[in-house]
Amino acid sequence: MKYIQVVIVACALFSLSILHGCGASDSISSKDSINSSTLESDLTNADSNKAPELSEPASEPVDPQVEVKIIFQKLLAIRLDPDPDEWLKADKQLSAFGKTAIPTLITEMASPDLSARELASMYLAGLGPESKEAAPALEKALRDDSPFIQVNAASTLTHFPEYRNKAVPVLITLTKHDDPNTRLTAIHALGSLEPHSEDQLNAIKSTLTDSDTEVQLAAIKILGQIGKPAKTTLSEIQSLINDSDTSQVLREAALSSKSLIEQAKQ
Repeated sequence: MKYIQVVIVACALFSLSILHGCGASDSISSKDSINSSTLESDLTNADSNKAPELSEPASEPVDPQVEVKIIFQKLLAIRLDPDPDEWLKADKQLSAFGKTAIPTLITEMASPDLSARELASMYLAGLGPESKEAAPALEKALRDDSPFIQVNAASTLTHFPEYRNKAVPVLITLTKHDDPNTRLTAIHALGSLEPHSEDQLNAIKSTLTDSDTEVQLAAIKILGQIGKPAKTTLSEIQSLINDSDTSQVLREAALSSKSLIEQAKQ
């Protein structure tokens, strides 16, 4: 009988523990449900009270000519006494604009400032065939007082057949200019033109006896590159080879060009 009472008491205690456990679980679930509803309500209220996001105003397109002008003026300011690093940096920046810089360069070609015109002509010459838009301004520059501008303009215009007949006579004249760099640029421009007229060849041939060694060397090499059309210059090239006063560098170049011309004749 006592055993039975113990069992009954144990079962009763077990039942109570189960009931207590279920109550605790229901309580936690209810609490979680309340907290979840409260959190959702708080988030909804927070979203409704949040200030509306402002869209950024659309930026106006930047005119690249503004930057081109700034860089050009910087180059102009340091041109006569340039810091090598600053000059190279600005030169690289302006060159990177390519054809985009042409409108500003055209404007500068009409500047009363000689340095501005010379600088603009230099960058247009660097663009070569891409500078077609500037051809009318370059044609006017053929009459500029500066031989530097003239030779840059003329050499650039040789890229355009409709301007070539105006550029070539200027280049031929400039092969006799006092400045060796001007002569050098002129003969390079003439040598690159095809077909090679007799006037062009005679102008280049006349610099074989130039007072400047670099000009002489350029003329010798250019005639060799021209090949067969330069056969009329073989006697002058041979004279350089035979002249005891001719430097070894010039003699070797003359021998090489003579060989190229003779091979091209066959």
